[in-house]
This record gives sequence, C-alpha cells and structure tokens, in this order.
Amino acid sequence: MSETLDLGLPEASADADTDNVSDWALEQFQATYGPEITKDDIWEYLYGIMHSPHWRMDYRHDLQRNLPRIPLADDFEAFRSAGRELMDLHVGYETVDEYPVQCLVDGEPDDGAADPGAYRIEGRMRWDKRPDGNDDPAVLIINNRCRLVDIPPETVRYTVSGRTPLQWAIDSLRVKHDKASGIVDDPNGWRDWADEPFNLIRHLRRLVRVSYESALIIAWLPTSRPGESHRYEPGPVTLADIIESQGKGPPLDDPSEVFYTEEEFIAHLESIPFDDSPE
Repeated sequence: MSETLDLGLPEASADADTDNVSDWALEQFQATYGPEITKDDIWEYLYGIMHSPHWRMDYRHDLQRNLPRIPLADDFEAFRSAGRELMDLHVGYETVDEYPVQCLVDGEPDDGAADPGAYRIEGRMRWDKRPDGNDDPAVLIINNRCRLVDIPPETVRYTVSGRTPLQWAIDSLRVKHDKASGIVDDPNGWRDWADEPFNLIRHLRRLVRVSYESALIIAWLPTSRPGESHRYEPGPVTLADIIESQGKGPPLDDPSEVFYTEEEFIAHLESIPFDDSPE
C-alpha cells in the first residue's frame, strides 16, 4: 500500500524529546536543595520517593484517585541515590549480575552441565512447601528434577503490584493451552532460552538479584516526611555498605522503624500522628 494518511503530527526527533519536569518544579527543588540540582536528579529523587514505605502509606488513598503528591524530604541525596540504584536494577533486570542461588538437578549442584530437559518448565513452576503446608519462598521448584534453593528471605519483601518478581515469573512462565484455538503457549520455546535452556535459570537468578537489592535499598530509605529525619538514625549510604551490614542488625532490626509485615507496618504508621497542613 503506497498511499498514507497524513495526520499532521510532528515527526519524532531528538529535538522533540522532553524531560517532563517543568521549570517551575526545578525552581522549587533548587530553592530547597541548592542550585546544583538538575532535572535528571529530580527524576531519580522521584523514583526513590515513590518506593518509600512512608510515602506509600501517607498517600495510599490519594494514589487511588489523584495525581501523586511529592514531598520535599529532608535528605534529597538519600532518595536520589536510591532512585538511581533502583532505576538501574529495574530497567536492566535482564542484564544484572545473577544472584548466586544454588541450582540443584536430581539433587546435585548444577551450573548448566545437565541435559537440556533438566531445565524445562513442565506445566508450571511452584514453591516448595514447608511442614505446615505453607509455601516456602526459599525453594523454587522448576520441575521434578530441577529446583533453586536458599533463595534469600529479603526477596519476598520487594513486590510489584502485590507480587514478587519470582511470583510474576511463576504466573507468566507456564505452559498454557487455549482450548478454543488449540494454540499452545510454551515458554520453553521462547527465544531467550530455546537454544540454551539453562538461560531460564540465569533469568530467575537475575530476578532474585533485583528483588534482593531492591528490598535492601528500600529498607534503608529514610523517612520521606519533611521535618522528621531527626527521628531516624542514618543507615549505610551505598548498596555495598547495605549488603555488608546484613547479619549485623538493620534492616532486620531496623532503626528507621520500617516494619516488614503488612499488619505491623500499617499499625505502626497509623499510630504516628502526621500533620501535613501548611505551617
């Protein structure tokens, strides 16, 4: 078909790109934090703020009905640097370093040496079960021969729309049959691991990395509430420091008072009066 309909739309070009941060917003941030703040800094800050447990609690009702309200937190750099780290993890989830979760095939440690069939999804992946019958998120069963074990507990603390990245993988990477059309959606034939089935294990290990590091970064975020930073002890600055701190106290014994179960978190935050009215 040679003829096209001209809709009068401008052609896309580098000159037409926009940063979506207004000059007015830049002025507000620079007035609060200093003239060196850039629009890229603001984007990174926003991404960090939107992962703040306090922010998500304070504006949980607004987020269902209105546009987000962005506080000018006491510690701009903490949220900016956390936002940068989280962006890199979430955008680059397919290329981040694998987390060294052990893969067992037929009960033996394996790193890709087994036959290709050992890594195939048979119907659906699933969690192992604890003695009490509940799911065990430390063990992911790929099939009857293959499983990932010793998945760090921090991974369950990072969720996207209510599910962890590994749970999203379980729900989406499964063999599906459409009875009406007869079409079979088999993830074993997907390009990423059709020729090298062990790439599925590499993919799952990367999701563990994203979940683990995201959970640690978020756990160490300071409060997003302006004027309340004095109530919280500062934590490690870099991700390397955060990882090194594991087993030495926070965030499992978190001085920033961020809790991990839904019930504890809601009860704690609702017990703290927060006045967001203008002074």
